Amino acid sequence: MIVLRRLLVSVTTLFLAYATATTAQTNTTSIADQELDTYRFETFTLSSDDGERHYKVQVGIPKRPAPATGFPVIYMLDGNAALTNIDTTDLAAMDALSPTVLVAIGYDVEGSHDTNARAYDYTPPVFKDGVEQRDVEVRGRRGGGAEVFVNFIETRIKPEVDLRAPTDHSRQTLWGHSYGGLFTMYTLFTHPNLYQRYVAGDPSLWWYDGLLVNTIATAFNPNDALDKEILVMEGGNRSASRSANDSRTSWSAKDIAHDLQKAGVNIVYENFVDLHHGQMLGASLKPALRLAAKR
Repeated sequence: MIVLRRLLVSVTTLFLAYATATTAQTNTTSIADQELDTYRFETFTLSSDDGERHYKVQVGIPKRPAPATGFPVIYMLDGNAALTNIDTTDLAAMDALSPTVLVAIGYDVEGSHDTNARAYDYTPPVFKDGVEQRDVEVRGRRGGGAEVFVNFIETRIKPEVDLRAPTDHSRQTLWGHSYGGLFTMYTLFTHPNLYQRYVAGDPSLWWYDGLLVNTIATAFNPNDALDKEILVMEGGNRSASRSANDSRTSWSAKDIAHDLQKAGVNIVYENFVDLHHGQMLGASLKPALRLAAKR
């Protein structure tokens, strides 16, 4: 945990300055569109099994020989937006640690997000009396497809990435922001061994009346994550934690981190009071890149 805290502190000044100057919505230039000395990018497209969602996956491959075990790799949700929040300074910082394959899992659309597709892909399935509900809708968008998307990444995206670059399956990082942060924590709680490092930026724990916190997290065995490294970051003033009556409905990311820490899990929580939700995309991605590249 000490190493994680040092990593977080070392980049705080950098991404705070960055985040206060810009947000994911105002950046349009992607690192994948630039000529770089250190990386080349390849792109492939896929469609969901039901044909309703279409993905654009951009893979940044270091321009240097791979280690015998392969490159570490970071899988980034909201990939279109993620690549506009990475610059050459980030790549240099990663290169100084260990060159890392960048996998930006986005949607095959113009712009940074496909709001309907991500609402389905990134949100947990909902069960009632043991039966999965197929008509889940929050804020006018269908949800509940996270388990499907976990499997899609494993069976469709990761094999395609490995065809393009040798990756070290013992050094895989998952990062997501907002609904993507919710998905990251869902994956941690339900399939902890799929990645070794997890980074969630301003996770949307409120979704479906706190379903992840109130049901899925309660079934999680912390012993399954003792060998993981986890960062959870939130923007705004999140100083309040669970209420005096210990109601699970009042749990926050801060409370989850606190409880996992007590159970021996290597998790660090950080609250950035001066940053709003949108700014937390870039602010949480910076340390995620460095954690992914950490030896």
